Amino acid sequence: MKRALAIVILAGILFGAYRIYNSLQFQAAFSSDFYANIADLPFDVTGKGVSITIPLREYRYRTCYDVAIAVPGWLALDDLPLDKGRIRYRFTSDGRTLAQGVIAPKGREHQGQNKDYSLIILFVFDLPFPEAKNGVDLTLEVVSPFDSLRKYMGRIRCLINPDYTFKFDRCYHETLHI
Repeated sequence: MKRALAIVILAGILFGAYRIYNSLQFQAAFSSDFYANIADLPFDVTGKGVSITIPLREYRYRTCYDVAIAVPGWLALDDLPLDKGRIRYRFTSDGRTLAQGVIAPKGREHQGQNKDYSLIILFVFDLPFPEAKNGVDLTLEVVSPFDSLRKYMGRIRCLINPDYTFKFDRCYHETLHI
């Protein structure tokens, strides 16, 4: 009887440890690749009509992701005026449009930087995308050019990475969620 009880208790502890290890909060706090980009593509936002299509099928975590424009350099956006550029986005799956809209940068509070890039966070979305059984494609098209970024032409990138913060157990840029 004692042995069976010990096995049940041990199984419960192991199951609990497994659940904690696989939780989003644990992975965000302790996994070195959690915040790795799932997309990093050149995207010239200084030209009207420029577009890219990004297949979003290779992701590891079921969480929120942000779409950002990145220019090289630490604090590169600090001396630039807030741009009036606009981008049209469209999520499609199996030929169906699931979501679409036009977005513009919301303000300096949604800019950031890391050691390599300065970022403008455009919007946040969830993966897996609701209603997309076979993955989803994201198409971005420049509606109004980002004129203040002309000096970075040829070096502008589109980055997509997790936006989740384990400290608050939510998306960091929740106000940009579409």
